[in-house]
Amino acid sequence: MQTPLRVLFVEDSEIDAELTTAELKRGGFLPTVQRVETRPDMEKCLRDSEWDLIICDYLMPRFSAAAALSTLKASGIDLPFIIASGAVTAEDAVSLLKEGAHDFMDKGALARLVPAIERELREADVREQRRQAEAQVEVLSQALEQCPASVVITSPDGNIEYVNSYFEKASGYSASDAKGRSLGFTLQKEEHEHLMSELSQLVTEGQRWSGEMRSIRADGEMFWEYVKASPLMNEDKSVSHYIVVKEDITVQRDYEQQLLRQAHYDDLTGLANRVLLVEKLTQALQNAQQNNSQLAVLGIDLDDFKNVNDSVGHSIGDTLLKQAAQRLSSCIRSGDIVARMGGDEFVLVLPLLSDAKNAELMAQRIVQKFSKPFNIAGRQYSVTCSIGISVYPDDTSDAHMMLRNADLAMYQSKDQGRDQYQFFTEDINRRLVERLDLEEKLRNVVDNGELALQYQPIFNLETQKIAGFEALVRWPQADGSVIMPDSFIPAAENIGVIQKIDEWVLASACRETAPFLLSGDDNLCLAINISPLQLEDPGYVAFVMAQLEANQLEPRHLELEITERVLVSDAETTDRNIKALTELGIRMSVDDFGTGYSSLGYLKRYPLHTLKIDRSFVADMDVDDSARRLVETIILMAKGLQMDVIAEGIETESQQVLLHELGCSQAQGYFLSRPVSLQSLAQKISAQNSNKSPPLRLIK
Repeated sequence: MQTPLRVLFVEDSEIDAELTTAELKRGGFLPTVQRVETRPDMEKCLRDSEWDLIICDYLMPRFSAAAALSTLKASGIDLPFIIASGAVTAEDAVSLLKEGAHDFMDKGALARLVPAIERELREADVREQRRQAEAQVEVLSQALEQCPASVVITSPDGNIEYVNSYFEKASGYSASDAKGRSLGFTLQKEEHEHLMSELSQLVTEGQRWSGEMRSIRADGEMFWEYVKASPLMNEDKSVSHYIVVKEDITVQRDYEQQLLRQAHYDDLTGLANRVLLVEKLTQALQNAQQNNSQLAVLGIDLDDFKNVNDSVGHSIGDTLLKQAAQRLSSCIRSGDIVARMGGDEFVLVLPLLSDAKNAELMAQRIVQKFSKPFNIAGRQYSVTCSIGISVYPDDTSDAHMMLRNADLAMYQSKDQGRDQYQFFTEDINRRLVERLDLEEKLRNVVDNGELALQYQPIFNLETQKIAGFEALVRWPQADGSVIMPDSFIPAAENIGVIQKIDEWVLASACRETAPFLLSGDDNLCLAINISPLQLEDPGYVAFVMAQLEANQLEPRHLELEITERVLVSDAETTDRNIKALTELGIRMSVDDFGTGYSSLGYLKRYPLHTLKIDRSFVADMDVDDSARRLVETIILMAKGLQMDVIAEGIETESQQVLLHELGCSQAQGYFLSRPVSLQSLAQKISAQNSNKSPPLRLIK
């Protein structure tokens, strides 16, 4: 089978070209030929067609072999260039070979032509393969230099032969610094030995290896790299080189560590969080079972922390939580676990106890620690703690149940007066069931129409007449008993139905008492306690006005009672709502004054109308001079601020008389009148309007 061959003749003799073509055919080629005699024709052929070789006559009158060779070189095309001539000197032949000619052929001895062409074609093919390989090497070299990762090529024994520019940038070592050194010279010693061991294993298994390693930059900084190593194998299965690609993952690893820490530790205090606590508690319980030992969980809650947080701000509150965490950490033994569950709740796990008494000793130590005030920004804050204790195996062997039991016991400590500890008991569990049952019933208490109102008159101590009345919510039960607000309002706040109850109280009280308020006595006023959450509602002012309008009442008929905690709130919505309500003419009073964290500055901040002195101050004023002086001071201060004063909790005639002497304008309490039904209130007001009501001291 003949081999196709594209031949360009640079020849002025057509006969010589034909003779040469015939020789090629006899040698097994199937030639396609074209003959040119001038430079322009040769340039055109090189430009328009592809050729396998050029056969050029040495002597032509218009175009020499040297000129033809120059034309080929100028084109940039690599073709075998064979000179055929009958008259060429050895000096000329050598000169042309130096210029790039590949062979000389005597036109009178064409038998050499075919072998020479076959040789030159093979060499041309080799040159083309080499050129392509070099081009690929250049591309790969540029790719390695532009690769956004460190690339290292080593000898079989791990000595560096090549590093790319990114390696220099990442490590701080130049290529000249790195070449000849061991692959792991940037690694710590242990990691270097590990890497070389892995590479050795690659040789026997012929596999790739990857892993994370700590490297050291030239300036001594430690950083993390993800390393991938692959062996290049010879035909005999021996290692030719190692190619190692290293990616700087320091930022990624730091981020992963940050996420891991956020998932297991509290950002504010640095203590373990609930997730990590449950993991460690579960493990500690398993260890306790294996070692036949006891374990205790202490649930800790800060007393009155919310009041501090609300009154002086979250910044102080956060600092206090950090100091509380430090106090707890200073109490624990090695191996104990302390965690923050959120808010102001903490948990201690005491593993491997020989006696539950040790848990009690720890609780005593913590209570003692928290008996000292916290010093923050030059001020002292007294915040104690309540602790609940659950013990394994007495209570349970489940981690979540232990946390629950400790939490229940902690709330029992709060109910018992705070600043103390309580062990979990089944009685506590029973009360929890009762509380949960109460909360479940509360969810639909308004919709089911189960609530009722009573009214406690407020008396003017000077005129001895009813000046107003406070609406008090009650929860009658099917068995005839009544649940008082102190027993269900905290639960309502806990499950989020307090606003719904407050709204029902306001709407119902306005509707029920409107006839009295519109009876002609302009002095009568309806007082209602409201939750702080109401004042955080942007729509609350509109709701209040809607209730007044629905019952044809004026703003002056209503007085809303708030606590001191509301006054020190920094909520913008609360601030706007209080000012909007007072601007509309609704009266605002401060209930239980003297029991919170407010300062006199807050009393001037809002246009308040009334201070209600807490019953705790009134109770001893007729037998305790200091209590009497305190009440007198509050009355004088209120008058100085042009505010009315109502004393709460009047239980004796002597208290009533003394309050009148001190200038207190109004009072309420069981001695004056217990809370009564709407019908009884109507009778009292009717008797008062007809001037048939008895003197104040006889009203019961």
